[in-house]
Amino acid sequence: NFNSLIAAAKKGEQFYAPGASDNIDFVLGDHGTTGHLPTSYGGVAPDFHDTVIEGVVNAGGVKSMDQAGGDVTGIAHVTNARLPSNNTRSTSATGYCKDFPFSQRPNLQVTLHSTVTKLLWTSSSRVSSGQAVASGVEYVDANGATQTANATNVILSGGTWGTPPILERSGIGNATFLESLGIQSVVDLPGVGENLNEQTLVAMQWQLNSSLPCPGSPFLLNVEPLETTFGAGNLAEVESLLNAQPEGLSTALWDMHKRLYEKSAPWIEGYIYLASPADGPSTLTWYPVNLHPLSRGSVVSIVISTPLYRVLRCLLQHIKSSDGLEYPKIIYNFFQNPVDLYIMAAGAQRVQQIVSTPPISDYIVGKLCGAFRWPAFLIAYSPVAPVAPAAGVTSIEDLSEYIKEQAGYTNHIIGTALLAPREDGGVVDPNLKVYGTKNVFVVDASVIPLQPSAHTQATVYALAERAATLFTGN
Repeated sequence: NFNSLIAAAKKGEQFYAPGASDNIDFVLGDHGTTGHLPTSYGGVAPDFHDTVIEGVVNAGGVKSMDQAGGDVTGIAHVTNARLPSNNTRSTSATGYCKDFPFSQRPNLQVTLHSTVTKLLWTSSSRVSSGQAVASGVEYVDANGATQTANATNVILSGGTWGTPPILERSGIGNATFLESLGIQSVVDLPGVGENLNEQTLVAMQWQLNSSLPCPGSPFLLNVEPLETTFGAGNLAEVESLLNAQPEGLSTALWDMHKRLYEKSAPWIEGYIYLASPADGPSTLTWYPVNLHPLSRGSVVSIVISTPLYRVLRCLLQHIKSSDGLEYPKIIYNFFQNPVDLYIMAAGAQRVQQIVSTPPISDYIVGKLCGAFRWPAFLIAYSPVAPVAPAAGVTSIEDLSEYIKEQAGYTNHIIGTALLAPREDGGVVDPNLKVYGTKNVFVVDASVIPLQPSAHTQATVYALAERAATLFTGN
């Protein structure tokens, strides 16, 4: 639950508070300070951020002192996994292995450049309780040789893309599908590889009337309750669209989305980025992000002619054969459910409303930029050469067309090995153990059933720390 996860998040965090002159508000008690993963804001916030915050408040939003304490509502600066002393990225390798005593533990061996192909099972494959028992894993090493590692317990952390193929090649998944590939079913779990869920975003950019100083790299997030984001008219349409159960979405997950709506939980995140190139005026880029898309993958490939689908296709993840070195079939079903596209368009309208509000509007040249270039940290997840929407693109219909043409994605991919009841498509139980097995566990983003408002990286670190407590008891 939230309390156990927030405690785990603080356990892993080593928060570096901003300086008095960094122009950033924060609440120290919302962060952990003794963990292994450095976090910081990344530098000094530009003065223009105060303008953006004031504009959001004038447009009916609120300011947040810190979004790390459980209530993300409001506009605030947010942390990055970054060590401030040299502005380098913090990772699980730098935080939990390199320069820390974990790497010297005699019970830890890291094998690089190797690919796990499948789990190995005891000869009986079952114990008296009817659970499958893993005896280890098979992997291909750097020289291409097949090796085995014996184990009392197996923890899979292959990620949302990597864990389901290992399970399926090991006989855990939809039994009918696996048998069609000649793989003997060990545990019939139809939820393996299903429910792959990804957030979408779209760039909206304005040229400012001057070159503004941008001394650091902090960024702002604006997260608002539904009624603020959408307004009465759009909110009624969202409610109408939510009344029909989406294709590929279980009743349990559909109910979760409806409860989010009833609580007026934030659904659109505004990621705000100021750029000040050396050879021209500054630009303000605002990315509305759909935090809780309802679209899910499906076994059947669909062909849609819009550029978004040509670039990103659809979403599902399954193996194509028993070959452990073959990439899985990954299909994206972005906007499969019409509510996702409508929510993105309504969120884009809200961004336009905020930017047209003083004092932000005082800095806007008067029209949207004619061409847009994605920042380097998002370029891998974006379509080719997107263009910011023209000044007249303001209706839900026109914005929907723009989004279908130019949407990108966040790489916040979750859900292919759900932590949920087995009858609801779940793959792991609350102890992260795979159903039908005695000693196989999953600890990665694939178990997350619903996108939280936090960025997925933070959630995965919290999940890992929580798993460590579950497995060790301390």
